[in-house]
Amino acid sequence: MTKRIKSVVYGLGGYDDTKPDNNLIKTEYYTVAELAALEAEEAKAAAKNALLSKLGITAEEAVLLLS
Repeated sequence: MTKRIKSVVYGLGGYDDTKPDNNLIKTEYYTVAELAALEAEEAKAAAKNALLSKLGITAEEAVLLLS
């Protein structure tokens, strides 16, 4: 499984390609549980988009139909 970056922290002054590691202080990665939740959300969004595409309507139009 590949790691996905959650956040990157740079030192004072931000990104600087003249400093070691471009002034990078810390890289935080998603945990296995967070990745599973993220992938589940992405799958749900993809299914929703596929259904809206099949129906030929936008998300805004679907909200209007359901209200």
